[in-house]
Amino acid sequence: MDTVKEFDAFTDEVPFDPIYRLPGIQARAKLVLKNRSESEIRVAASTIEWLTSEYFYKEKESWITHQIKTDGPILRYLPEENRTEYGLWELVDHNPDIISDKFDFPNEENTSRLEALEESLKGVDLDDENFPDAKPYEYFAVLALVLIGEAILSFQDDEWWPPALKEDLPMVRLSSIANNAVDIMEVICRAEQRQDEHDMRKKIAFFLHDNDRRIPDEVDELVRKRVSLAASLAATARHKETSESRSAALLCWDATGSNYSSRTAFARNKHREYGVTERTLYGWITTHLRSKT
Repeated sequence: MDTVKEFDAFTDEVPFDPIYRLPGIQARAKLVLKNRSESEIRVAASTIEWLTSEYFYKEKESWITHQIKTDGPILRYLPEENRTEYGLWELVDHNPDIISDKFDFPNEENTSRLEALEESLKGVDLDDENFPDAKPYEYFAVLALVLIGEAILSFQDDEWWPPALKEDLPMVRLSSIANNAVDIMEVICRAEQRQDEHDMRKKIAFFLHDNDRRIPDEVDELVRKRVSLAASLAATARHKETSESRSAALLCWDATGSNYSSRTAFARNKHREYGVTERTLYGWITTHLRSKT
């Protein structure tokens, strides 16, 4: 007799019934993990289970130690001789319902899987060689797939229901998977948010690095442009000054040149007045005379 294959959120496609949005959520999670192999995703799922278990254990351990050190009110539920860390561990682990609300530390009953994962990832070096170059947002996407798998399996499983409650089973299962879908949506949204933040940080880092590389070149270019502009302005000023000197010298030649024995004599006596060499003044006069013929 053929057995029905158990649903696997890592490889199987989520059915549209009963929550038609669930396949879309699965697709979004897989998009975040598009560069990961199935084996890597399974490794990450195992890591998540370990991280969250360690987180809950350490929180419980810290709370118990604090209660013993501060003589916390929880100790009144223990006989005097059992008010030790061991005695309190025993009380917490057996978790009698009558005082379970007194255990005010994060645990599976009062903390969501998303919250536990967020806290457990803080300060952790993600250096798993079987999930190389891991990013926190990838673990959130893996958690979304894990929760999808659990939700589908829970919806499909009706073996543990007592016969007296079978009539209510469809509504109960639908309500349960609907609630699970809301939690899963929150997880994938967190994964995408963290991915966007990671991508933005990469872009900012690249921009800053690129600017650090380009700024010296741009500064040099601006300095060159500024020097070039200054040189151009100086050249323009010199040209204007020279033009004015040339005009004045030629006017003087036209008015007094006949008083000198030659152009050479005029240039030798007048060149300093116009801030030029004898040769330059002589050339001006020669060009001037040629233009008149």
